[in-house]
Amino acid sequence: MWVNKLSIFLVAITFLTIVFCIPAAAREITVDDNGSDADYILIQEAVNSSSSGDTIIVYPGFYNESLDIVIDNISVLSESEHPEDTAVRAFNISANNTTVNGFRINEELILRGHKSDFWYDNIANCTVKNNILESGIVAGSGRCYNSSIEKNVILNSGIHVYDIDEPSDFLISDNLVVNGDIIASHVYSNCILLNNSLLNGGIGVSECYGCNILNNYISNGTFNGYGIVFTESSNEVQNNTIINCTYGVFLGWLTGNNEFYNNTLTSNGHGIYAGESGGNVFSNNTISKNNIGISFEGHPSDNLITGNRIELNRQYGIYVKLIPYGIHEEPYNGTLQIYNNIFNNNISFFNDTGNYTDNYYAVIPVNNGAGVNSIELNTTKTPGPNILGGGPYLGGNYWAKPDGTGFSQNCNDWNGDGIGDSVYTVNAYDIDCLPLVSTSEQDQPVFPVADFSSNVTGGYVPFSVLFTDDSQNSTSRVWDFDNDGVIDSTDKTAVYVYPVSGAYTVNLTVNNANGTSSKLYPITASDRPQYTLTEAQITTNKSNQTSPAIYGDNIVFFDDQGGHYNIYVYNLSTSRESQITFNDTYYNTATGPAIYGDRVVWQEYRSTIPGVWDKADIHMYNLSTSTEIQITDSGQAFCPDIYGDRIVWTDIRNGKADIYIYDLSTSKETRITTNESYQGDPSIYGDKVVWQDSRNGDGHNPTDIYMYDLSTSREIQITDDDSDQYSPDIYGDRIVWADWRNRGWDIYMYNISTSRETRITIDKGSQEYPAIYGDKIAWVDSRNNNPDIYIYDLSTHVETRITSNNSAQLNPAIYGDRIVWTDCRNEYKQNDHLYVTNKDIYMCTVSEAEPSLKAPVADFSANTTSGNSPLKVLFADRSTGEPVYWLWDFGDGIYSRHALNATHTFTKPGKYDVSLTVTNENSSNTKTIPEYITVSAENHI
Repeated sequence: MWVNKLSIFLVAITFLTIVFCIPAAAREITVDDNGSDADYILIQEAVNSSSSGDTIIVYPGFYNESLDIVIDNISVLSESEHPEDTAVRAFNISANNTTVNGFRINEELILRGHKSDFWYDNIANCTVKNNILESGIVAGSGRCYNSSIEKNVILNSGIHVYDIDEPSDFLISDNLVVNGDIIASHVYSNCILLNNSLLNGGIGVSECYGCNILNNYISNGTFNGYGIVFTESSNEVQNNTIINCTYGVFLGWLTGNNEFYNNTLTSNGHGIYAGESGGNVFSNNTISKNNIGISFEGHPSDNLITGNRIELNRQYGIYVKLIPYGIHEEPYNGTLQIYNNIFNNNISFFNDTGNYTDNYYAVIPVNNGAGVNSIELNTTKTPGPNILGGGPYLGGNYWAKPDGTGFSQNCNDWNGDGIGDSVYTVNAYDIDCLPLVSTSEQDQPVFPVADFSSNVTGGYVPFSVLFTDDSQNSTSRVWDFDNDGVIDSTDKTAVYVYPVSGAYTVNLTVNNANGTSSKLYPITASDRPQYTLTEAQITTNKSNQTSPAIYGDNIVFFDDQGGHYNIYVYNLSTSRESQITFNDTYYNTATGPAIYGDRVVWQEYRSTIPGVWDKADIHMYNLSTSTEIQITDSGQAFCPDIYGDRIVWTDIRNGKADIYIYDLSTSKETRITTNESYQGDPSIYGDKVVWQDSRNGDGHNPTDIYMYDLSTSREIQITDDDSDQYSPDIYGDRIVWADWRNRGWDIYMYNISTSRETRITIDKGSQEYPAIYGDKIAWVDSRNNNPDIYIYDLSTHVETRITSNNSAQLNPAIYGDRIVWTDCRNEYKQNDHLYVTNKDIYMCTVSEAEPSLKAPVADFSANTTSGNSPLKVLFADRSTGEPVYWLWDFGDGIYSRHALNATHTFTKPGKYDVSLTVTNENSSNTKTIPEYITVSAENHI
């Protein structure tokens, strides 16, 4: 009996053990908030009741829930698989093996483990797929491994993956990101970004190693215009398309050993930009129609560019500006090697490390051991197919131009090895010794290339120019100096005199047996202006006066005659000088006072700590009421200007430089700019404010000129050149500034009404600090080896030197026909041996003078006016006004130059108009007599 009871007990224990050890079967749990027969109304309730392996099916509806997924190995799926009809407020996933599929998610989806005392737990094997995410995804900090984000639509946000530091796979694939970015940071695993499309977005990679960025489409990047940006990263980038970005690829600080293959970068500002980046390989990419194809700036090293098509980039194919790293000018490391590429740009390679002056390269090498940049434009001659398809050798690069005049397009290859017979000198220090060519036939043609130079490009009539033919491969030439279709000379060197003011185009056409080549170049001839320059010294005491401004009869300036600087005013009508400020404060004399009407504004430092000038504000003084008021109280206001009731200045109260404006009539202050970059040196005229702006550069450089129209609340970018523009001034609808685009400071002007930009100065010296009033522009000019003041008259197109002494003249300002400046000519001797520089304020009044030589009046006569052909006629000059140059036009396509009197034979019957143009140093005049000469057919009777 006892045995039977024991047997029954053992059987029962065995049954219960079996029951409890068998895992529960995975379930399918349904959720519907519309009152159906579903298991639950709320998704969170279904999640809380689920077990590992369960699938939660959610029917269409809007679920205002912030879901916490904390149970491993469950799937949350929409029943319709259409995310448009099944919306959830938020997902927080902190469990392994979680799948979320088919939802519209309003808030940020977070993929992160539970937080312990000091860090987040790891999670792995999660999938976020086929969702519409309105606020993006964050995965990381909890070390999320072996997971994927696939086939989602992400709106106005992006994907951020970070802090994955153990070997794993993370896949971001086939997502559409609109107005957002994909960011990977601190990822030390196999992170794959594959087949994603980013519209108005970009990819940012920071401190990542081993990422693969493959087959993505990127347009209109958002990281300050970046398509792909790397910092401290080494990754592989293949088969991506990047368009319409400021920087297609940006390689930033300590980024190196990246590989870029088979990418297409087109219509960007910079296709690729490499700064402090080395050891990168750029191969088989198509880089076209950008402003600059590839830029190397800063301190890159050991980069390789090979097998690329770098074509039709607007400014440069490759731009190089290598700067030693650090203040000690450390040598460059490694070599920038460029070979086996196809270049087809107007300027394919520009090395800006030295100083360029137009087309002449005057190198100032840095201290890098060899004394020149370490750049190689070819490899050794090696058997094998090159980028042109057939080979037979690797060597240098193929140098083409869109107009067919590139070196490789016109270089001979008599031995048929695909290498040009001569080296290609790109500039004084960069040479491709093995340039590739595409033709290897034995009887290939040698084409002419037209080129010429002139001793001058502009002057006053009568204006003589010496032209020299510098063409290659030519056997003959014809000159047309005024582009009227008439041959003027066939000599290698020729002198031509322009008798009448105007803009001319010189045309040189050269020929050989294989073809023709032409070059055009503009020449400007001007009437000589007649000006009277009346100079006056405004200040005479032995102290320093500097930074003047002028309005009407009042000149304001800084003066240190009291031991430190204060502001003074000099009235030209009363010849009286008055002191405006008496404050024991500090003034930055680089930022002078500004004046409009009877109001003077300036920047003034005051002290909140004794002896420390730590508070800079804008002040105003009313000359009529002799009252001073403080305009700003930010303590960080600089560079004021004034027009009417409006004062503008630069203010750094927000941690960066912005433009502010204050309206005296309403006592209202307004912030004009909100961009995160630097905006400074504003100028105002009427409703328009202009300033220099660094938003398109790095730090404070380069800067562009921007304008804000107060009447329309519209901001306009005036310049978009990839160089510095600074020190703007405005008058009416004209803006002037100093511009570095020609690798030297020039004065440029923009007409707001016509949207036309004009280069004002062409001299190779430095022209800076322009000021404009009416038709006159004044600036500081260094062409004479010391700073002088020059002006340019927009109405006459005439440039005039205002000062000619050997000291420095600075800080020009202009009002009407008066120019004022700071002048250092009056140094004086102290203690019989020490010379002291004494800065004074000078003024020049520019007025038109009656010409000393009257304008000529053309007149002529002929000894006969009719007869049979051939008819020989003697023409005699009867002009007045002392002409020095004569141009005869006989009406039959024949001209005679330089001759006071001319003899001409008419060979064909007809009636001919005859004209004479005469010129003296003042101007020109033309007289035409219609049908003056009548020529009949020869009589054979």
